[in-house]
Amino acid sequence: MRITLKQLEVFVAIAKTGNVSHAAKKMYLSQSACSMALATLEEQLEGAVFDRHGKQLFLNERGRVLLPKASSVISQISELKDMMMEDKEDNLSGQLMIGASKTIGNYILPKLISEFTCTHKNIQINLKIANTKAILAKLLTFSIDIALIEANCFSDKVYAYPWKKDELVIIAAPKYPLSKKKKLTLTDIANARWLLRKQSSGIREKLEENMGGKIRPFLELDDTDALKQATQAGLGISCLSRLVVEESLRNNTLVELKSPCLTLNREFHILIHKEKYQSTIIAEFLKKANI
Repeated sequence: MRITLKQLEVFVAIAKTGNVSHAAKKMYLSQSACSMALATLEEQLEGAVFDRHGKQLFLNERGRVLLPKASSVISQISELKDMMMEDKEDNLSGQLMIGASKTIGNYILPKLISEFTCTHKNIQINLKIANTKAILAKLLTFSIDIALIEANCFSDKVYAYPWKKDELVIIAAPKYPLSKKKKLTLTDIANARWLLRKQSSGIREKLEENMGGKIRPFLELDDTDALKQATQAGLGISCLSRLVVEESLRNNTLVELKSPCLTLNREFHILIHKEKYQSTIIAEFLKKANI
C-alpha cells in the first residue's frame, strides 16, 4: 500500500467541502486530478470513504475513522517541513486555524493574537468568528485547530481547558423605565422587553438557565454590536458581557440594571479535539494563553 500526502490532502479537502469541484479549487488542482487522487486512495484502502449523493460526498464510517488520522499526518508533515526551515529569529512557522465565539473573537483575541504573532512572526493566523455551537461544530470536523468558546462543553471528543472568567450584565438605556429601579425582581426581568441573541448564543443559554426557563424576546439579533445599539436606542433591555459594554457604561450611554436574584458569571474555555495532533504551534499558542 502506498498512500501519498497529496491523496490525504485531497481527502481532507473533500471532507471539509463535501464536493470534489470545491476541493479542487481550494487546492488549485483540476477536478480530474482531484477525482483521480480520491479514486487512487480508495483503491489503496480497498473501499470507499465517502457516500455519494449526486455531486455531494458525505463521509461514511470508514471516512470518519480516517479523517482525524489523515489530518494528524498532514499536520505532522507540515510541522516537520517548518522545523527544517532555517530562520535565525524564529524557526516556528506555519498556519494556525482558530475558531472563537463572538465576544472572545471581537474583544479578547485581537490582543492575544497580536502578542503571539509579535513573538512568532512567521505564523499565519486564520480566525473564524461565529456562535458557540458553530465553532464547536468546526472543531469536531477538524476545520479549526483550536476553539475558544463562551459556554461549557460536554463533548467527550475534546479536551476543555477553563480559561478566563467573564461577567454578564443586564443593561438598558438611561431613559428606559426599568433603569430607574435600584434592584430588579424576577418579575421585572420576566416581563421586560428583551433584546437577545439567537437561541444558540452562550449568553442567552446562561440567562435562561438563571431564569429557569425560556425567555420570549421582543427582538432577536445575531450581532452583539447591533444588540448594544438597539439597547442604547431604548428598545428594551439586554444581557451582554461587561467586556462589550464597559465603555458605554463609563460614558453613561448604557446603565447596568442590578438584580440580586441572578448570578450571571461564566467561564470561557479553550478546546482541542482529542484526536487532533498537537503541533508545536498549538502548544505555543496555549502557552501564550496561559494554559
